[in-house]
Amino acid sequence: MPIGLLVCKDTEPIGWCSVAPRESYARLERSRTMPRVTSSETPTWTVLCFFVARPYRQQHIAKAMLEGAVAYAREHGAEVIEGYPFDTAGITSTHRGHSRMFKALGFQLEGKRWYRHIGRNDGAVQSRRRAARPSPAVSTRIL
Repeated sequence: MPIGLLVCKDTEPIGWCSVAPRESYARLERSRTMPRVTSSETPTWTVLCFFVARPYRQQHIAKAMLEGAVAYAREHGAEVIEGYPFDTAGITSTHRGHSRMFKALGFQLEGKRWYRHIGRNDGAVQSRRRAARPSPAVSTRIL
């Protein structure tokens, strides 16, 4: 199963976001600082990493990637999607996104984890996606 989304402007890759079922990340599954909160029967996906090429930063590309990650996870049966932004996870890494972005897309904070229940009828993402789209030249591809 693919573990990421690639964002391209025309044919040029400009960003990447990791997203996959939580159990795909072996180190995360063993983590004491980011333990699994949902039951093992609940399909839970995790967004762990964002990268946006320097010339395209500050253009809401990461937010578009997070929107795409939520949609992709929902399409593949996820019931919950979680993330660990750098400003709340107690981790010095800056490639995990910022909590403002997660909050803007309906995620809720629980301990160090931001999470969101998702499903096929999750209208909140659909309306937000229409409101904050990147330029038409930017497309998201599944890796």
